[in-house]
Amino acid sequence: SSIWWLPNSENLFLAAHMDGTLIVYDKEKEDAPFVPEQESPDSADVQSGPVSFSVKKSVQSRNQKTNPVAVWKINNQQINCISFSPDGRHLAVVSEDGSLRIIDYLKEQLLDAFTSYYGGLITVTWSPDGRYILTGGQDDLVSIWSFADATLVARCQGHSSWVTDVKFDPWRCDERNYRFGSVGEDCKLLLWDFSVGMLGRPRAMSIKHRGSVTSNAITRKETNSTVGRIRSHSTISEDGEGATNGTDVVHGFRTKASTAMLPPVMSKKIDSHPLSWLEFQEDCIMTACK
Repeated sequence: SSIWWLPNSENLFLAAHMDGTLIVYDKEKEDAPFVPEQESPDSADVQSGPVSFSVKKSVQSRNQKTNPVAVWKINNQQINCISFSPDGRHLAVVSEDGSLRIIDYLKEQLLDAFTSYYGGLITVTWSPDGRYILTGGQDDLVSIWSFADATLVARCQGHSSWVTDVKFDPWRCDERNYRFGSVGEDCKLLLWDFSVGMLGRPRAMSIKHRGSVTSNAITRKETNSTVGRIRSHSTISEDGEGATNGTDVVHGFRTKASTAMLPPVMSKKIDSHPLSWLEFQEDCIMTACK
């Protein structure tokens, strides 16, 4: 369904497929028929629930002479969008099944899984400081998630149709205040502001330490391997949190009554066609329509 280059990599890119599979390729390697190398006990039959995640081929596999470099099965439904965290380690994935998954793709580990208010999620992005994640989708809402606290902190209501793209404005974000925009099939561009004080302390607290954003030296042996090449693009040390079991991963649904609801600071219909893309520049906002 779409492709993304791995952060700071000239050769490795990630492809999302409509069958719910994420595949890492190296443009310098030849392709070869793929046969799954391993199956975990829980991944023989991938379910459509938010906790599903299985490694079909690991980045640590000895067979790295040909593509694919790695294969991860997320679910059995279309992956709509992914976004890499600013530190280059974590991956946010949204799917047609309405799930948001946070993956440590260096460890090939599912950290957190959330669900939309209803319907599929279409778009996802990280805040410039990596503290918050935005999603938008078929529930006509923009949702704000706290990465460190692993919880939904606010929903943003203003669109009258599906939300197709969300982006932060990096020139208007600081340690406590954030500006972001959203576009949708209602042909509208909406701008939103929120602050840490406005949201308050999330009720749900994370039970696992995320790790600090610090650089750590990579050994020569590791750097020469494929997994080392992927890890070398991250600014987080290899030493991180321990394994997460399934009961820690899935986070409960939050009702509207238990979640802050934010209004937009600006709402404007800017085209007669549904909008599909949004990007902030220092002196302007760019959009695209279908």
